Amino acid sequence: MKGILILGFKENSEVNIDTQYPVNICEFLKVTPKSLAILNDEHMKLKMEPNFLDVIIKKDVSVASFYTGFSFRHYVGKPNFAITVFLSDDYILSRELEGMLRRIAHELLPKREALNFDDILGKYYEMLKTGELSPYWEEIIEGENTIIEADDLSTNKEEMVKDSELEAKKDSEIASAKQISEELSEFVDLKEKNQELESLLEEKKGKIRELTKKYTEIVSNKSEAENEIKSLKNEVQEQNIKLEKWGQQLSDLNENNAKLLEEVKNLRNTLTKKENELKIKNQEIVDFKKKVKAAEDIENQIKSLKQEVGEFKVINLRLTDEVETLNKVNKKLKAEMEKVKDGSRIHIDSITNLKLEIRDLKSKMDSEVKEIDKLNKEILDLKKELKVLRRERDHYKEIIKEKNLL
Repeated sequence: MKGILILGFKENSEVNIDTQYPVNICEFLKVTPKSLAILNDEHMKLKMEPNFLDVIIKKDVSVASFYTGFSFRHYVGKPNFAITVFLSDDYILSRELEGMLRRIAHELLPKREALNFDDILGKYYEMLKTGELSPYWEEIIEGENTIIEADDLSTNKEEMVKDSELEAKKDSEIASAKQISEELSEFVDLKEKNQELESLLEEKKGKIRELTKKYTEIVSNKSEAENEIKSLKNEVQEQNIKLEKWGQQLSDLNENNAKLLEEVKNLRNTLTKKENELKIKNQEIVDFKKKVKAAEDIENQIKSLKQEVGEFKVINLRLTDEVETLNKVNKKLKAEMEKVKDGSRIHIDSITNLKLEIRDLKSKMDSEVKEIDKLNKEILDLKKELKVLRRERDHYKEIIKEKNLL
């Protein structure tokens, strides 16, 4: 022998490895609850009463298994368990093995809650390997203990009762057989109803899967829309940054323009002042000429006047040069002002275009937000429908559990 298992069977016919010895025997033999499911099928074929069988569950792995029985009316040790041993390749199967597995079920299963249960199982396994366990053929039937002989296990269990009690219990066994028949009939009806409920449950599960898939698609679309909105927000933010930069540049240009206009104004005032001074000098020259004509007899005065006239001419030439220079500067400033105005006009046009683009982006973002709101509403409706389907599924599960259909 290679090891021993205590198996439990769930309501949905799944096999549960309750205890194993050695503790890693299933991992060593690469045996899983799924590969042990064949034991559940084979045991249940035998009217779900205590039964023994040997089967090959996978390549190079064979087991001998004793099922303790399904009903609380007829069992060994504890109902709905199996004592299973992994057999060696050279092991010779004997009838005594069933009796020893029955004894393990009878003496060990009632102690499952004990803290040292694994140690007790190890001791029984060692006794099983050495053949020190004596067979046990007693079963619990309707609250009574019945002895079953090892040589008569292949015959009907009703014929294994002691000869001295056969007549006294015959009526009781007939009633028990009728009751079992009724229970089996009820079980068949419940099984058919269970199949209908399972079919309905599968239909609901399919609808739940479809809704879940639709929900996943909607969530994915929502994620894409959110990413697009995020991208649009980033683009708007970038455009706002550009707009702020261009606004700052326009402010700087306007400030420079104001400075240039102020300089031009000052130059114009200076030019006007010089022109007034020139007019005054010219008027003084005219007055001096009149004085020269009126006082021709005074030569010294004439010479003096001529000299002053020469000086005024020099001043006039100098002022004329300054006026020409100021005119050139004025023309240059006017050209620069025209350039500044053209640049300002270009920036104003760019700002207008940016404002139009921002308004379009905001409109597009508003439409995307409305689409997200619509998707959120659809998700909420789907969640409500999914919640109703889950309630129906839980209700059917409660019906199955209440009727013990599995």
